[in-house]
Amino acid sequence: MSLVLEDLPNELFLSIFKHLSVIDLLHSFYFLNHRFSSLIRTIQHLYVDFSSQPLSQTQFIHITNQLRSLNIESVQISVRYYTDAISFFISSISPSKLHHLRSLKLIDADRTTIEKFVHKYPKLTSLSIESSVWRSIPSHSFLSCFPNLTYCHLPTLDFLHDCHIKITKLKLDHCTTENLIQLNTFVPNLKSLTLTLNNTTKIPSILHFPVHLISLSLILHSVLFTEFERLIIMIEHLEHLTVSFRNTEHEVYCFDQYLFGKNWYSIKNYVDNLEFNIIVNQTSEAYLISEMISNFDWFRKKIICQTIDHTNGYHLFTLPFIDKTYTINLLTYQSDTIFSSNDFNRVHHLHLTISNKDLQNSLTISSYGVFRNLQILTVIISTVNNNITSFIDYLLLNSCPRTLELRFTSIINTCRDYFDKLIYRLPPSIEILILNTTSTKFLSELLDNNNQLLPNIKRLLCSVKNQDDFDLLILLLLDVFHDKSLIYLNISLEKASRQTNFVPGWLRKTNYLKKARIKCSDRQCAIWIW
Repeated sequence: MSLVLEDLPNELFLSIFKHLSVIDLLHSFYFLNHRFSSLIRTIQHLYVDFSSQPLSQTQFIHITNQLRSLNIESVQISVRYYTDAISFFISSISPSKLHHLRSLKLIDADRTTIEKFVHKYPKLTSLSIESSVWRSIPSHSFLSCFPNLTYCHLPTLDFLHDCHIKITKLKLDHCTTENLIQLNTFVPNLKSLTLTLNNTTKIPSILHFPVHLISLSLILHSVLFTEFERLIIMIEHLEHLTVSFRNTEHEVYCFDQYLFGKNWYSIKNYVDNLEFNIIVNQTSEAYLISEMISNFDWFRKKIICQTIDHTNGYHLFTLPFIDKTYTINLLTYQSDTIFSSNDFNRVHHLHLTISNKDLQNSLTISSYGVFRNLQILTVIISTVNNNITSFIDYLLLNSCPRTLELRFTSIINTCRDYFDKLIYRLPPSIEILILNTTSTKFLSELLDNNNQLLPNIKRLLCSVKNQDDFDLLILLLLDVFHDKSLIYLNISLEKASRQTNFVPGWLRKTNYLKKARIKCSDRQCAIWIW
């Protein structure tokens, strides 16, 4: 007896749909037939993430137009893949069609976009704005248009000018001394707070934090330990504290205090649950890792310490790891280190940086556990051996990242051979490929002999030395990627070009580029291919 897909019960289909992203769900099943479309319309609390999947302009518009009839509760949208994505979404869908929308996250929104949407979604309970151009965004109190907000992620507290009693969770990407003072006034019922502080933020001698604050996450950039400690002491009590610290190289001040167990012991007196991720570059002296770890014998969580050889520094962190980005700069840890399978679940971006002298170190891959939620893998190496290739292959197979960044720093044969093998058997999960100049040179040589490469790559970012290398690469790429998945190409030049529009006119008239959007500067050319 044969069974066809349509014979399965609705309940099983709904269970299958839960394991698909909304974008994949709409691509695969919506409008496939009346039954599937009706089933999808019954699903509640749909979450649409436009920021993680590369979509062409046509694909984005198609998906957006289908959202009008669905129960969309949350939308995350970015201009990363389609430059007009946010403005198109806001202008094309009437708020009345998204009456279930309660959460909105805008990544890299500009001033014009912000001003467009401020009056459109008054029922929002969660709003996130991440923007590198936040200083140009109007700082008038547009959040008064959202009286039901309980969560906010904002570039700065300057977006708030009134008291918002319903906001209980707040994240600020930039926090000034004045912002610290204003917290209790603008968000008096805050329970959870995430702040980014740098060495220009002065901690006032007296601060009154919201009385209900129980969870605090601090992202510290070159902030002295004494300043950090003074801030914590002024909070009556915290149930949970996470601290991420990093300093730059060649600092005037010494930040070694972040590595000492006795200093964290004083912090522990004010906190029930403490987690940290500490990177101190250029310490004042060399320390024995075993001694540093022994000073945390009072601490209940597992603590790992790595050396950072290229800066003569140390990386000290608790497990499970608390941040989204993690760097492996050695293939060795303390001899008694045992990792559990969930220690790195929060890691989305893994940097693998191995120097020549670390090649002799052994690696037991299974000890690392699985980076289950890995989205980006960056590989920075000058040579390779079996341990490195095995570990990279293991990550690509088990973690299935969408983005692979290759920065080979040597043109020796072992690097070239491994690059060739990697490109030929690149997993289909890789949709974004980023290459430095050396890696791009390897790719050019491959493309010259094989036009069947990289069938699944949607975004390719390369770097070349000069205009001649650019001309050669783009000709090879246009031949290879014709009728394939590529929707975005970015080529950077190490040496500035004399012309800001260095794509020849005849090339713009080719079938592949005549409908493309091309934006060039003296060092970069970006091409959006529709």
